[in-house]
Amino acid sequence: MANLFVQNIIEKIKTDFGLPKRIGDGNSLYEISSNGALIYFRYSKLTSKGKVQSGFYGLRKEDVKLLSGKNSFICFVWDRDDTPVLIPFKNYEYDFGLFPPASDGQYKAHILLKPSGTEFYLANVGKFNVESFFGLSQLYEIGKQKLSVPDLSHTQVQSLIGAIGIKKGFDLWYPDSDKLKIDNKIVDYSKIRKNLPTFNFEIDNIISEIDVIWMQNSKPVSFFEVEHSTPIYSGLLRFNDVFLTIAGADNFNIVAVNEREGKFGREINRPTFKQNKLIDKVTFLDYSNIYHWYFNLYGKTY
Repeated sequence: MANLFVQNIIEKIKTDFGLPKRIGDGNSLYEISSNGALIYFRYSKLTSKGKVQSGFYGLRKEDVKLLSGKNSFICFVWDRDDTPVLIPFKNYEYDFGLFPPASDGQYKAHILLKPSGTEFYLANVGKFNVESFFGLSQLYEIGKQKLSVPDLSHTQVQSLIGAIGIKKGFDLWYPDSDKLKIDNKIVDYSKIRKNLPTFNFEIDNIISEIDVIWMQNSKPVSFFEVEHSTPIYSGLLRFNDVFLTIAGADNFNIVAVNEREGKFGREINRPTFKQNKLIDKVTFLDYSNIYHWYFNLYGKTY
């Protein structure tokens, strides 16, 4: 029998969609008969370190294989009656194929609950922001017209990231060349910093050109590089310089169209980024993640 926290979610699914059918020989994989979705439940206790809470999960290779090519989801649950994170497997199927599972036949994953956003970390691959995947809403969208994500320009993505940051209580930094291009219909210009603190003469020019920075008082909290058409490697090199120079800088995000996720995976796994642990500090968000995150926070499209 599934543990209490998973069972509570299954009861919710039963009420809204009918009794799900258990698949395989465990208590983790279920099929919703009414819409054909597969849900793979993973549970963990949370541990805390400062403001960050994390859960550690093992995903069996044989279970992950059953998710492939189907309308399937991984539901990460923890020992708290919160809304779970329900990630669509198709978004990460490529990443699971990059490396084999550990010697025990399981892929190792973490969910990191951070003030700057919730992250999914897949061992040996990298981190992905999953803030837009809280809740079970995706199950209700199957068979319905889904939220349509428009073609977004570099500046529009910068503006959406800024609006999300403001909603989460941060001030913003944009490069001087971009400040006046930001969409003031969704970004309060009073939240845009005119100047950055002085960090280090070797890094100040580099950090000032990062596409978006969320600021809390004088501290940079999150860094975002929007790689609309520029090489992903250049953004990672800029992050690497900041990571090696500014103490406590540990939240970096590459934002690009979904088709560039494979390129991100190959670049972040270069030996130089693995050896100095930058791989553990950088997440990938595609434009759809950003758009849905904005929609979830503001309840409106852009």
